[in-house]
Amino acid sequence: MTAILVILTILAFVGVDAIVMAFRRRHAAAPALLPLAPMLEPRPPQGIFLDQHHSWVRITADGTLRVGIDDFLAEALGEIEAVEAPPRGAQVKRGDPLLRLQVKGRSLVIASPAPGEVVAVNSRTLEQPWTVTRDPYGVGWVLGLWTRDHNEAIKPLRIGSAATAFLRQEMQRLADFLTPAGTLATVPLLADGGVPRKGALAALDAVRWDAFQKEFLAPFGEEA
Repeated sequence: MTAILVILTILAFVGVDAIVMAFRRRHAAAPALLPLAPMLEPRPPQGIFLDQHHSWVRITADGTLRVGIDDFLAEALGEIEAVEAPPRGAQVKRGDPLLRLQVKGRSLVIASPAPGEVVAVNSRTLEQPWTVTRDPYGVGWVLGLWTRDHNEAIKPLRIGSAATAFLRQEMQRLADFLTPAGTLATVPLLADGGVPRKGALAALDAVRWDAFQKEFLAPFGEEA
């Protein structure tokens, strides 16, 4: 008889404990979601010449044209997985495919902002591709070009207030571009003011990804 009472007591405690745990699970607070960060307003530094397809040029002390991507594109991409650049000695023309950025198994091709010969490749960005978007005008530069005519090379590019105004217009154009990308639940915009969120491009489907390449960068695509 005593053994039966002990067993019933144990079962009672187990039952009560199960009820308490179920109650706690039901009323537990939902895990807090990390806030979405907006794209930062583009601020190209002094001495940066911007191409319309979102690469930049800086003339270094030895005359080399240092090349990278602008902060508008860096913010729109967020983290990237890999960056590919042509080897030293390669000859490129302005508008030729120059860089390939890999994001979640997909790639974007960046046009060359100037003609010239590739004379340097930043090994750090190849080994640590996230530097390209985290510090696009600093350690995230990708390669160096040597051109015969510097004045001619930078003539089509924007600098100073013109460069800043252009990137701000592009940010608004991106917000407009992202709006029809899906339902309100999937559009990669922040609710307050329709500002694109950092890394918004990663949320695009394949069709819209290719459309971004053609409308903002250059009409290359995966076969480039």
